[in-house]
Amino acid sequence: MSETTGTGFSWQKLALPVVMAALAFWLLRDFPAEQRHVGTIFALTVGLWMSEVMPLGITALVSSALLILAGGLNEKKVFAAYGDTTIPLFIGSFILAKGMEVTGLGERFAHLILAQKWATRSASALLLSVGAIACLLSLFISNTATTAMLLPIGLSLLAAIGSPDQTRLYAIGLMMMLTWGSSIAVGVPVGPPPNLIGIDMLAKATGERIGFLQWMTFGMPITLAMLVACWAVLRWRYGRGAPATAPVAPVSRACLAEMGRMSEGQRNTLLAFVVAIILWMLPDSLLAIMGPENEFAKQFAARVPASVAALIGASLLFLLPGRQEDSRMNWRTAASIDWGTILLFAGGIALGQAMFESGLAKSLGEMAAEASGARTVWGITALVTAAAIMLSELASNTAAATTLVPVAIGLAEGAGVSPVAPALGVALGASMGFMLPVSTAPNAIVYSSGLVPAREMLKSGILIDIIGFIVVMAGLMLILPAMGLA
Repeated sequence: MSETTGTGFSWQKLALPVVMAALAFWLLRDFPAEQRHVGTIFALTVGLWMSEVMPLGITALVSSALLILAGGLNEKKVFAAYGDTTIPLFIGSFILAKGMEVTGLGERFAHLILAQKWATRSASALLLSVGAIACLLSLFISNTATTAMLLPIGLSLLAAIGSPDQTRLYAIGLMMMLTWGSSIAVGVPVGPPPNLIGIDMLAKATGERIGFLQWMTFGMPITLAMLVACWAVLRWRYGRGAPATAPVAPVSRACLAEMGRMSEGQRNTLLAFVVAIILWMLPDSLLAIMGPENEFAKQFAARVPASVAALIGASLLFLLPGRQEDSRMNWRTAASIDWGTILLFAGGIALGQAMFESGLAKSLGEMAAEASGARTVWGITALVTAAAIMLSELASNTAAATTLVPVAIGLAEGAGVSPVAPALGVALGASMGFMLPVSTAPNAIVYSSGLVPAREMLKSGILIDIIGFIVVMAGLMLILPAMGLA
């Protein structure tokens, strides 16, 4: 799941977190009092995230208050998490994404690709094009917004190529390619929130901070491999007897003609995005070109971190001139970003810090290592990556990462191995849950179209979950050692 809003209170939903908290309190009875209290709050918080009794961001706030009340972490340290350096990165990135969403730049980009003959020359090509568009947009826009934006386009394409009876099977594949393409975009740090959670918690626990280009080195190959895998699976399962797709390109050309020339708001948003992307990539590029000991490169990297790049890009949306009404971002629009995810991240950072400082993360890691027999770095990575994929089927990907990254780091430290690969395995695996309509917000959106039966989502989702595990593990095992990170 990847929603950050609750679905309403019920006493039945409250049973799960209460039982989990009580069970944790009993199981940790022989642990030091501080670890027992933190563990109970951790279990209660995870239960609340899974049951969604409250909005997930509010649950994070409650867990922070409970940490202070129980003495798990002092007030200063808990609320320092809400001023973490990653928070401005979230805010700036979300405002940039909102600009692309409200100006229609993302929709224009989608139609520009679909208007090309090579993108729609066959049903197979159209399937890949839709997945690639969803994936590219989701690198910088939330997967929920991407899917919501592309769903009407997908429906119009299906209507253009045939009647519902003619497109029934192919429609399942196209809709699932749309949602899967939106979910697999883990190629850059500012993609899905679990990426930044993994980076931040790893940096706090070990001092090892993964840079923008470093993440892209393993993130982009994993994303591309998943895109091809999703396309191959859906082409195999739903590509039989697909209708001709020749009418698709004219439909997109007609939409572009109706949109007219690029608006000032779209041009400003594109410029702001380009500036942010350049600033995100430039520090690592300078260090790579000029050498890590070069004083200018070091100073530039220190003074232009990813958070500053995001804020500069976001501020340009308010500053760039224009005469049209949509040429500049307004505060009402900017304030509508996903604050729930930001609160969830901050509360998760505080909870993770409490687990590290109390020693609970290390204790749980040692117990898990002993129970599972996983003692090597790749055995531990496989274990926690699989756990992240399974948990993300039931809880939001952000909550899954927040829950499991501290455990993964503790497990690695308990086994005396590097925690980098396990932490990254959790961060990436948390975005690889595809089986159920409730697993991700994109899944729920396409399911609401009525074109994708739940049983089809389950059958194909199980297969792509397994492939996702294999791709993440293979990507990390092949690339991290070459980068000196494992």
